[in-house]
Amino acid sequence: MSNVQSVFKIHTRDKWSWLYIPTIILSSSFIVNLVVGYLIGSSEDFYTGGLSSIFIYTLVLGILVMVQTFPFALGMSVRRKDYFIGTATMGFISSVVIGLLIYVLATIENNTAGWGTGMHFFHFPYLSDGTSLEQIMINIILLTFFFFTGFLISSFARRFGGKGMLVSTILILLIISIALLLIHNFGLWIDIFHWFAGKSAVQIAYWLLPFIAIYLPVTYFLIRKSTV
Repeated sequence: MSNVQSVFKIHTRDKWSWLYIPTIILSSSFIVNLVVGYLIGSSEDFYTGGLSSIFIYTLVLGILVMVQTFPFALGMSVRRKDYFIGTATMGFISSVVIGLLIYVLATIENNTAGWGTGMHFFHFPYLSDGTSLEQIMINIILLTFFFFTGFLISSFARRFGGKGMLVSTILILLIISIALLLIHNFGLWIDIFHWFAGKSAVQIAYWLLPFIAIYLPVTYFLIRKSTV
């Protein structure tokens, strides 16, 4: 068995993190909102933010996966390169599966008038516009982006520790504050709003691809330099 296959085996054995917890989070949020929809009995459509829970969990999963498996994998003589490839591939496969599931459920929701209650849990105007492929791509790109963001954060914390995380957080907040101040001073808010308004959801999602492309080599570099 190759080292990459060993990494896959480590992750697939952790059914709670990769299967049970996201299923519980998504299904429980859906059921609660569905029950509320039936109890309200409104003739108008209503929108929930319950779907955001699975994206947040994907970010958390990207952080936790390295904390839970990296030391164990290295203890099994798995190379850092193989650990990165196996974990990144597992994260991408998970994003594809969840993204397809969201699309299927959104299609059912749209064809059943919000499960008979007018509820919008999976299917939203704008986000669900476009072709079937575009809707699927939005889900997959967003989930992949959140997973690799979490993976990058965890790798950075493993490499530089708590002090490094504190310094980097302060720097990021400082950069964001300066950027917001410049946008406000130069009156760029309207231009930014018009730019977003002129783009479809999938076009905006495509802008996340360069970030993912940058995250991958940076995360790999941090893993190579990190300690157990």
